[in-house]
Amino acid sequence: MENPNLGDIYVCTVKKLLQHGIIVEVSELNVEGFVHISELSKRWVKDVKTVAKEGDRIVCKVLKLGPQSIELSAKRVTDNEKKQALRIWSIENRLEKLFEKRLGSTAQIMISKIKGRYHNLYSFYSDVSKKGEPSLSDFKLNKETIGDILDFIEKTKRRITIRTELTVENFGESGVDGIKTLLCGKYAKKEYYSIKYIKAPHYLLTVNADDTKKTLSENKRILDGLEKESKALGIKFSYKELKK
Repeated sequence: MENPNLGDIYVCTVKKLLQHGIIVEVSELNVEGFVHISELSKRWVKDVKTVAKEGDRIVCKVLKLGPQSIELSAKRVTDNEKKQALRIWSIENRLEKLFEKRLGSTAQIMISKIKGRYHNLYSFYSDVSKKGEPSLSDFKLNKETIGDILDFIEKTKRRITIRTELTVENFGESGVDGIKTLLCGKYAKKEYYSIKYIKAPHYLLTVNADDTKKTLSENKRILDGLEKESKALGIKFSYKELKK
């Protein structure tokens, strides 16, 4: 058993339903845990069968540590924590299957080697996502496996969307025409970004390019361009990024 900490989050499998809770398997720790009925859901639960069944996967947070088992909570996991935990679990399982497909009987040897350096497959995935193929050189993988890993990362990496509220006011003679010139010229809708009218004097810029780096750079390029052109046109321009 590894050393979990209070508040750690794990994807668990329901093993057994009890009157006052459920027994789950925390495969990452190779240990069983208990979730009390009062910690199963944010709503009141009278019968555990209404919220869980054997084989279900649930995301739980560590509440209490014992010598051979741990107490967990499902209701104290936020939506964002749940999404991230399931994403990590999915990435790791799919990577493991990729290695098994390509390396066969030696897959577990390679996985152990990776975990020896990165602790888990998701940390490996994150590092390769940032550094690319050079980070794989020490593992002496064949070209086919390297290609599969890079393809998998490209298909699964997160792509951010940046939404920015634009405030555009023109008190000069050109009025609305000047605003149209600014927003509908070179910055008219493209494949990966758009500017939509909300209500005067507010507009919404949405940028979502092929990857995070491109999205960030394109968002900056567009805002810098709009700011420069608005000054040339005598238009009052400001913006603020909207929270997700």
